[in-house]
Amino acid sequence: MGRQFRLILAAGLLLLLTGCFSQSVDELYAPPKAPDDYLKLDEKINEMLNAGGEYAAPLTGELTQKVQLQDLDGDGVQEAIAFFRVSSDERQLKICIYRQSEESYELAAMIESAGTAINVVGYQDLDGVPGKEIVVGWQQSDKLYSLAAYSIHNDQVLELMRTEYTDFQVCDLDMDGVNEIVVIHTGTAESGSRADLYDYRDGLMELASSAPLSWNITGLSENGARTGLLRDGVTAVFVDSLYSASGSYLKGDSLSAFSSTAYSDDGHITDIFAWKNGKMQNITLNAETGESDGTIRWYTAVSAKDINSDGILELPDPYALTDPNSLSIAVNFWAIRWLQYDSNGSSELVFTTYYNDRDRWYFILPESWEGRITVSRNDVAGGERAVIFSYWEPEGESDPVPFLVIYTLSGDNRFMRANMAGRFRLLPDDADSDTIYAARLLQCDWDCGLDEEGVRANFALITNEWSYET
Repeated sequence: MGRQFRLILAAGLLLLLTGCFSQSVDELYAPPKAPDDYLKLDEKINEMLNAGGEYAAPLTGELTQKVQLQDLDGDGVQEAIAFFRVSSDERQLKICIYRQSEESYELAAMIESAGTAINVVGYQDLDGVPGKEIVVGWQQSDKLYSLAAYSIHNDQVLELMRTEYTDFQVCDLDMDGVNEIVVIHTGTAESGSRADLYDYRDGLMELASSAPLSWNITGLSENGARTGLLRDGVTAVFVDSLYSASGSYLKGDSLSAFSSTAYSDDGHITDIFAWKNGKMQNITLNAETGESDGTIRWYTAVSAKDINSDGILELPDPYALTDPNSLSIAVNFWAIRWLQYDSNGSSELVFTTYYNDRDRWYFILPESWEGRITVSRNDVAGGERAVIFSYWEPEGESDPVPFLVIYTLSGDNRFMRANMAGRFRLLPDDADSDTIYAARLLQCDWDCGLDEEGVRANFALITNEWSYET
């Protein structure tokens, strides 16, 4: 291998390694190590490749690089972790840990497993000792996955636990300062769909607690399991599942009421798991029905999120907005109540929104609007999409009366259209944006209770959020 080629390869590896993980500000701005160090690491990695191995980076998750850096032993120096497949071996999948030794690298430890791929990898403190353990999701076959956790001490690999899984979260559920692993199982005939909590005890991750998921789930939704805070500051795992029963939302005293004869579709249901009375419990589960009834929803375009950015995860509770101009029984527009839960499973309303996922904005609906408004759309050519809020009394015979329009504007003439008579822009810093949001208050005998500033205050963009991690 020529010197020039090796330097190019080292530079590429350097870029790969320095972008692998979430790092502190000091680490991000620390000067990179000399390329020679990475050339020596490259030499060690090539030993595995030359012996018939190939890179087999994790398929999912945030860490999908084929070579990653982590301080596994807590000594302040990062080890290099590389992922391989050696097809000729019975245990094809290899995770190699390389440690710096003076001016070189050496293979310190290797984790091996049978399977077809490494599905996901993470690095977490599971035992309370400085350093991190390795959590690996192995793909055994198309539909079978196993989760394992490993500690590396004195260059010896110890498998702390292994179990089949559908999804999992690593978090400090019992809030003792050390992470546990919550493993989600769905479709298990033996013990039903459930969540298992593994805690570090006597040198291993042991099954410490289990709690059931709701009945009638057919699998996890795309959002699956995630960690968040409850209203009383308690850490919880939110598990969003596909729900197979039939039902329909009926407006009434309860936030979520359903009639099995009115509507039939695939819904979602969310189970919330928290530590309570010395064990993990499904705090939203109704013992009589075996389901988290209050979290069932049929509008599934939204899922749990910190909608008001207060650090607490809210669950959506959608209800249909009546459309008097539609002859279809299908629901075209939904309002969403956003609920916070506490560790007793009790919910509290934060606010209600019209959530426009298509145009990436939501609008907080004043309480006085409930039961008095309808929503319609008017998408015209030329990059203008309009959502129209109208006043309407369901018991009356009058047609809906528009009182507010919110515009999503794109294209070269978006600024001109945003400044048309009667319109006002909703965001102060959109001068360089490809999309402008504007609104217009229309003449209406009904007082909606908002002026221009009130409309601006209730308007917000939908943003992507990072999941909560301890």
